[in-house]
Amino acid sequence: MHRHFMRPTRRDLLGQGVGVLGVGTLAPAYLLRTAVAASAKPAGHRVAVVLQLSGGHDSLSELVPYSDKAYHEARKATRIGEDEVIKINDQLGLHPNLKGFKDLLDDGAFAAIPGVGYPTPNYSHFTSTDIWHMADHRGRALPAGWVGRACDHAYKDCPDPVLAVAVGTGSAPLAIKGRIAPGLAFNQPESWRYTGDRGDKNRAALYRALNGPATGSAGESLAFVNRTAHTAMQASDTIRQLAADHQPKVQYPNTGLGRNLRVIAGQIIGGLGTRVFFTFQGGYDTHRGQRANHDKRMTELNDAVHAFFQDLKQRGHADRVLLFTTSEFGRRVKENGSEGTDHGAAAALYLCGPGVKPGIHGQFPSLTDLQGGGGGSLKHTCDFRSVYATVLEKWLGIPGEPVLGQAFPVIDCIA
Repeated sequence: MHRHFMRPTRRDLLGQGVGVLGVGTLAPAYLLRTAVAASAKPAGHRVAVVLQLSGGHDSLSELVPYSDKAYHEARKATRIGEDEVIKINDQLGLHPNLKGFKDLLDDGAFAAIPGVGYPTPNYSHFTSTDIWHMADHRGRALPAGWVGRACDHAYKDCPDPVLAVAVGTGSAPLAIKGRIAPGLAFNQPESWRYTGDRGDKNRAALYRALNGPATGSAGESLAFVNRTAHTAMQASDTIRQLAADHQPKVQYPNTGLGRNLRVIAGQIIGGLGTRVFFTFQGGYDTHRGQRANHDKRMTELNDAVHAFFQDLKQRGHADRVLLFTTSEFGRRVKENGSEGTDHGAAAALYLCGPGVKPGIHGQFPSLTDLQGGGGGSLKHTCDFRSVYATVLEKWLGIPGEPVLGQAFPVIDCIA
């Protein structure tokens, strides 16, 4: 039996990722010839940059409780000694490779929120990442991520695909996917363009459908897709051009994170209308030989973030940018027998930018009153959705309750 090709509906195309990243790959060539002014706007709006520390970050080795006896008893090979830390106060210090973070703190542009997590923590990388991306600790399969929902709510009358952009990933993370406002994702700016059907029959059929007239019962859906593709392809041209034009005087590290933040800085400085950028740094699943690996990650993180804000500051854009970290979970308090740490629960998060209220915000969790077995996990003292609510309401001017499904306390960490 032959299957007849049916024009895809709006729902079908969105389900395939078209309108997010896929539409940029599959869009008809004729769309490249038409400019869309919405892709680049005059700079001036506030921007949030979400930096995910993937793998489950051991924040006890970043924001170190160096004066706590329990920390020294639980850690040997992974311990950051009092003589090594960059002291913030009499209890806490930064990892010794985070000198740039200390510079940000001294400039009033660094804040930490200890003990961030959620009830009944999940220790699976994939499930917990989905929980953070959906902003729902029950692990439900929601139709959109928290950033996507925020864009849907705030910009429903102008769902520009550049409102949320993920850099350094080949597919759009769940967090930025919206039901109305599409997001964009690319690994490298120059890689995001129409590349043809690659010999794939489904791609070819979709390409023909998108090139065909938007008539009949499919007219509304195809008109929606064409508009989305139209804007998305113009955005891809703009993104590539802004990346090529950005020639910073600051030396970014030649690392994945360094390259990603360099690209993001170029888009911000160049005037792309993005409200939320999303990027990643991996390598934090430190079950064995943690100290050397984590030290390297700290150097990469420090150098990239410090260069990013120096670049923005030199060009007069630092004041409108807030970067904050996330991770799917922390690590256990007690190190394991392989000189590493296993999956834990709560962990500290960090906010960088001139708009923060500098210092430590919230209660550092107990290192002895723990949850889970084995080495024990920190109990959260702050729900991660309070961090999201704070960024949405205090930085982006978007009400948190409609996005997050309920009201969460706002943290007094943004000026």
